[in-house]
Amino acid sequence: MAAAADAHLSADAKNVYSKYLKYHQGESFLFGKGTFSENKFLWVATDKDNYTSGEITGESGGKYNVRLSDGTETTVAKDKADFINPPKFDGAEDCAELSNLSEAAVLYNLRKRYDVDIIYTYSGLFLVVVNPYKRLPIYDPEIVDLYRGKRRGEAPPHVFATADNAYRSMLNEGVNQSILITGESGAGKTENTKKVIQYLAAVAGRSGTNASGSGKLEEQVLQANPILESFGNAKTLRNNNSSRFGKFIEIQFNNAGFISGASIVSYLLEKSRVIRQAENERSFHIFYQLIAGANDDQKKRWHVQKPNTYATLKNSGCFSINNVDDGKDFAELNKSMGIMSFSPEEADNVFTVIAGLLQLGNIAIESGVGDTSAINNKDALNWASEILQLDAARLEAGITKPRIKAGNETVQTHLDADKAAFSRDALCKALYHRLFLWIVNKINSQLSKEKSNKFIGVLDIAGFEIFKINSFDQLCINYTNERLQQFFNHHMFTLEQEEYTKERIEWTFIDFGLDLQPTIELIEKKPMGILALLDEESLFPRATDTTFLNKLHQQFASKHSKYVQPRFSKTAF
Repeated sequence: MAAAADAHLSADAKNVYSKYLKYHQGESFLFGKGTFSENKFLWVATDKDNYTSGEITGESGGKYNVRLSDGTETTVAKDKADFINPPKFDGAEDCAELSNLSEAAVLYNLRKRYDVDIIYTYSGLFLVVVNPYKRLPIYDPEIVDLYRGKRRGEAPPHVFATADNAYRSMLNEGVNQSILITGESGAGKTENTKKVIQYLAAVAGRSGTNASGSGKLEEQVLQANPILESFGNAKTLRNNNSSRFGKFIEIQFNNAGFISGASIVSYLLEKSRVIRQAENERSFHIFYQLIAGANDDQKKRWHVQKPNTYATLKNSGCFSINNVDDGKDFAELNKSMGIMSFSPEEADNVFTVIAGLLQLGNIAIESGVGDTSAINNKDALNWASEILQLDAARLEAGITKPRIKAGNETVQTHLDADKAAFSRDALCKALYHRLFLWIVNKINSQLSKEKSNKFIGVLDIAGFEIFKINSFDQLCINYTNERLQQFFNHHMFTLEQEEYTKERIEWTFIDFGLDLQPTIELIEKKPMGILALLDEESLFPRATDTTFLNKLHQQFASKHSKYVQPRFSKTAF
């Protein structure tokens, strides 16, 4: 590979990248040249996703007698035997090249590469990335140059190679491209999305200013991410910078192949995080950044206090992240918003809404006479009203005595304390969601100024989630992932196998999507799927979580293979 370019790498980058090159050039440096007997060693499962090696000592009937690495004996059915590959395949940069292909062999190969900081591996048409949970110097500008214009196979596996392949295909074939980045929460999807954008900005950027004269367009494309992360990302148990929304980013190109703009579509913002978080998790970064980074005038104007004084932040018990300076990030956010042409007034208005939300969440509600309620801490009410420029009496009435439309008349209702608290929380979530959408629209207005029908799309959505308490957010996230997996299976496996049939290639048809369809139908089927029933129940004036749950149990319990009514929980399915 380009030795001249390699000479310009930093010492750290050269040290890490040399390992990529050794594998790419066919050198096995993890094992010696010891003897290896083909078809004598097996992978044996010890539990889910864990395997140990074993040596075949004999066979009887349809089974192998196997001595495991710890000296114990077991048997393995011959038709279930996963043979270990010869050492020459250790660290193969494409799992499809393994002579014995199995789950154990793939995991072993990924592990061997991961142990020496090689996190990218091909698996046929796809790029597998294993999150190193540390910074690796493999994204320097010099590394970008090593992948520019290279065909697959001319350089080691890397997200830059995938991005370059998409770019060259778009130019040479005239067909728009999309990159799907998927995986569990914390897998590294957002970071690799940024690397794709970084690469495209480097190879397809152009010098000079954009139409507004505010700076290079590619710089604005890159600076959109810090803004979205401040308002759309949060610390979770798995990830200190977890995207709590999905996004489809279109990088647009002109006929000469230069970046001409970009647009962002957002999905499924986790609005519930504004009002509550799981233990040891945080709300969206912006709340902590504002508290830590506001200047003295802003703190006085917005009545800024410590994070543990806010009802919407304090219950999780987590206010900081190791090695993260929220105050410094707030300064960087202001810089990014300036590059993105947010005016000082617009930026101030955004932060004013954030400060107002913190005070709204502090409004405590107590029971009144009968089924009524009242706000007992007027400071929070008055401060929220002052910051958001609302009338305090009308805000209180809107939370505790909202007016609803009944026929042609508007009547005032009285909410008990629980319902008024829900009303306050719903206001917080709706206000934050509308602010987030306004920010996305503002970014799009700056990035998408030239019409273009050439683009590379990058889809980054929240990964599968299973928590102790799973809410509507998790249902939507996991359903979306299930749908994407079905789309992936259909296009990559089902259609490919149909092509085999057309070409009369002998092949045993495998249904890769069989397990997905019942789950998808349970959720989306009309008129009686979970989502359809939720829409229906939302129209009833006295509907509650319990009435909705009972309707689901009645419709699906003991009738659908993918629906389970828990024995010991009355509030879940």
